[in-house]
Amino acid sequence: MSLSAVIVAGDGAERLDRCLTSLRGLVDEVVVVDTGSSGHSAATAEQHRAVIAREPWQGDFAACRNRALDLAGGEWILSLDAHERVQGDRAAARAALDDPGERIAFAVRFVPRAGWTACREHRLWRRGHDIRFRSDVHDTAVPDITARGDPFDLITIDRVDDQRARAVQHAREAPMLLAELARRPERVVLYDHLARVYEAAGDSERAVDTWKRGITVARARDRADADDRLLYLDLVHHLLARELVDEDLEVLVEEARAALARTPTLELAAARIAFSTGRPRDALEPLEWLVGLGDDEIIATGVSYDERVFGEWPWSLIGLCRFSLGDDAAAADTFRRAERCAPGDASYVVRRRLAEARAGTSA
Repeated sequence: MSLSAVIVAGDGAERLDRCLTSLRGLVDEVVVVDTGSSGHSAATAEQHRAVIAREPWQGDFAACRNRALDLAGGEWILSLDAHERVQGDRAAARAALDDPGERIAFAVRFVPRAGWTACREHRLWRRGHDIRFRSDVHDTAVPDITARGDPFDLITIDRVDDQRARAVQHAREAPMLLAELARRPERVVLYDHLARVYEAAGDSERAVDTWKRGITVARARDRADADDRLLYLDLVHHLLARELVDEDLEVLVEEARAALARTPTLELAAARIAFSTGRPRDALEPLEWLVGLGDDEIIATGVSYDERVFGEWPWSLIGLCRFSLGDDAAAADTFRRAERCAPGDASYVVRRRLAEARAGTSA
């Protein structure tokens, strides 16, 4: 078995160095396509003995990734970005690829943002089999992976946060996404991607408007698309994180819950709505479901979530529900759990002490 890592890199030699260092002991070959860096990235790749190709940036991510595929010589391909790194049991991963049976692809654990849960992405596949990247923006090889890849949990790909690099990337992505939307306005995943670009840039109003435009497109279709849920989940999370609970959110959540399988973000939103409308008992069931979910159950939903969805936020809201229902001792305990999740938030300390005081008085 031989394994090639394929990477597209621009400026950001430090990030690339971290990525390539994380591959030691796992891959046999690294292919780096340099899209026009200042030179430091290429020098870093050379230090790691990577195969290097220079591909002038033409506004097409898929073309760059396919160039890397063309240069790779390994039996297996591992696709990465320069701002990602790999963790896990390298020896066990290589042993598994030595005896993969008839499988042509695997879905690897992937953490897209710091402080978020893992999901699975098709990042590991046999070279050949006509697997190529598609689309100049929001590029993916998934359409060419005809059979769903089995889970491959021996390694995890983490995306490393770098605000400066992310700002540069988003500035490059926004016009590409807008151009692609002009060509393919029916592709809802592009609305979600563009909205997240605006969100990261701090433009909440434009992000919300873009998500809503995507949802309008989804509603107008005769049948649902698998990507529709991204619009609902990311918009609902955006509103929850900013504590924007209103009638518009309630309509959105009701519509999404009716159309989608039970989803953590929507359950948290439903609980917040129930509590804010004077129904604390109705809020407790979805909240207790959330805090009871295990890692495997969370990953099985197919989406990554802010870790606060399963910890700080539901524990805090359970505390408020218990407090409003007069169960002060239980409220104190759940505020204490929220406090452990977010030790820097003094509001949980205040709420816990108030609940403890009331519990002591009632006792």
